[in-house]
Amino acid sequence: MHDFQVSVAQSPPFTLVTLSGELDVITVPRLREKVAPLLACPATRILFDVEKLRFIDSAGMRVLIDACVRTPPKDGDGAVCGMSPQMRHLFSLLGLISRLTVYPTRADALSHPAAMPSDTAHTDTTHPDTTHTDTARMN
Repeated sequence: MHDFQVSVAQSPPFTLVTLSGELDVITVPRLREKVAPLLACPATRILFDVEKLRFIDSAGMRVLIDACVRTPPKDGDGAVCGMSPQMRHLFSLLGLISRLTVYPTRADALSHPAAMPSDTAHTDTTHPDTTHTDTARMN
């Protein structure tokens, strides 16, 4: 059985999309259904909280990437928070991490909404909350 939950809430400056369970080819249409109206509003800044996401396949990754890069740059990038070390490692291996703004936690995103994109965070020592280590192994 595919256990997947998605909820949308306002948490300024973001529209918070919280994901939990398994995001795969079977459950991704439910996520697209929730995200499509958000993308229709040009000023929406989406923050995906994936802390409780146990699994994501390529279809799920595609929805996250598309939503984050389709957010107009003048209004701020879409972002992801709460990535597990395994998920971060996978996104990094696939060269996707540089296309996202990544925050360690939801609290970090909400307290520092203009933080550096993750591709520059590796060398930015002035923002320790956005520094990441890509040493996790996939199970």
